[in-house]
Amino acid sequence: MIDSAHAFDEQALLRAARASLDAQQWEDAERACRQVLEHRPDHPEALGLLGVVLADSQRPDEALQVLTRHLALRPDDRTTLHRLARIGAERGEPAAAAELLIRASTRSLTELAIIQNDLAVMLDRLGRADEALLAADRAVTLAPDFALAHGNRGFLLHARKRYDEAIAAQLSALAHLPADQTDTRIGALHTLVQAAAKVGRLREAEIAICAEIAAGRDDLAIMGQLADCLALAERHADALAVRNDIARRAGIRRSGLETGADVTVLVLAGAGGGLAPLRYLLDPQAFAIRGFTLLSSDQPDAPLGAIGLEALQEADVVFSALADVDHDGGQFDAVAALCEQLDRPVLNHPSLIARTGRHDAETLFAGIPDMVVPTVRYLDRAQLTALPVMPPVLARVPGSHGGENLALLASDTDKADFLAATGAERFLVSPFHNFRSPDGHWRKYRLIFIDGEVFPYHLAIGDNWLVHYWRAEMGRSDWKKAEEERFLDDWRAVFGEQAAGAVQEAARRLGLDYGGVDCALTQDGQLLLFEANACFLVHLDEDEASFPYKHRHVPKIRDAFTRLVRRRAASRRDS
Repeated sequence: MIDSAHAFDEQALLRAARASLDAQQWEDAERACRQVLEHRPDHPEALGLLGVVLADSQRPDEALQVLTRHLALRPDDRTTLHRLARIGAERGEPAAAAELLIRASTRSLTELAIIQNDLAVMLDRLGRADEALLAADRAVTLAPDFALAHGNRGFLLHARKRYDEAIAAQLSALAHLPADQTDTRIGALHTLVQAAAKVGRLREAEIAICAEIAAGRDDLAIMGQLADCLALAERHADALAVRNDIARRAGIRRSGLETGADVTVLVLAGAGGGLAPLRYLLDPQAFAIRGFTLLSSDQPDAPLGAIGLEALQEADVVFSALADVDHDGGQFDAVAALCEQLDRPVLNHPSLIARTGRHDAETLFAGIPDMVVPTVRYLDRAQLTALPVMPPVLARVPGSHGGENLALLASDTDKADFLAATGAERFLVSPFHNFRSPDGHWRKYRLIFIDGEVFPYHLAIGDNWLVHYWRAEMGRSDWKKAEEERFLDDWRAVFGEQAAGAVQEAARRLGLDYGGVDCALTQDGQLLLFEANACFLVHLDEDEASFPYKHRHVPKIRDAFTRLVRRRAASRRDS
């Protein structure tokens, strides 16, 4: 390294800085750049190199200042534009990041694949799906072996329902990804499986997953993708065998605080059962978390395998994650029995979850004023085949969520198409209630209950009856976001006294420690119930810059759940 004691040699210092940067020797690279800048404070190359050093060594605040100075001197510098865009993206500023990336690719600069890929990600976050896909197309055209771009392109194609192309893109991603990039490979496999399920190509997805496993990449999450693939192919026994294998190999999964935690939470699951999504709800910065999955009852070592009961008794609180009565894997009794053996406070005890089936809602919520609860009944294939569908009915495969295996049957053709698309033999059927708003849109509200306390979570505004948040593309419309913000700010004012009272009574009767409702408002102001259970996903994945109101309100749900866990833990200590 050249230091200031020697004669000043600008070019030698810059060469040394570049060499140190390539070797990730951040301090040496920074020192050389600053020596040049001591002599020439606005030296463009030294500023640019220093900005890259600071950005790549995870010092974004300092990098932002230096790179901004450099951009004023070199407005078309591709590297500086790209680094500034990444800093903006990390700060939750996708619009600013996208603008910088567009500048990097349109001002007579080489359209490098990495810039186009990052641009695709930013445009997708902004809800500009068509532009995002074009950027992803450019990325893989510029660099056909750019695995990450293929994976992002596959994700975008899947969202556009171009499933065959999505499959090809994810297979390309897997072919080019380094073997050790496990998380990225798992993401590619997940999209591959979901796309393959839409077009009857699950066997190809299974072969791809098995190739991963044969190559030694038998991560438990990859095994999970295999189980999902087999289940979607209706090979349920094979899927359950894989899930039991995963449970044995996983044992007790440890996460959250490893030292200093005053509460340990045990999350109980059962192989083959549908689970409450807890990845955001249960704060890893607040608790020591232990996860354990019971083996299915057909296994000779069920339910604990090689795990002794005493290993589970370090928990202060148990959360029973079984959430769906139509997808319980036959595990309700086993989980309930284990909860009794552990003798710990239990959140969402299986006996409470057992009351939350869609077909039980009419009884559970009977007589609540201003609440419409559709009658839901089970029908077998023969009964559904014979059922008249005028007026229209909704039919779904039990245990399905997110609009999957759900159809509005308004004609015999609709019914025949629905039955032809599934091999299921049992269905949930209910009358269809038209909940279209006077402005022509369809609104679905989600509220979360924590120990009976009501929290608004989101509002989806769609163009047809099948309303889900991701389908509604809320991020693309300022007026939709403004309306959702009003709902989160004061949901009772939006619902009115009668419908708000119905929600509060529903929370009381549901009686879960964690649960919620999806619902709509009828044109006369009544509450129309879609479902009430513990299956709802709560997350905070949206950018704060685009959805600031969600970052004000959604953390309240996690905070309330954290307080609940602490109360239950304290109740055990005090008893």
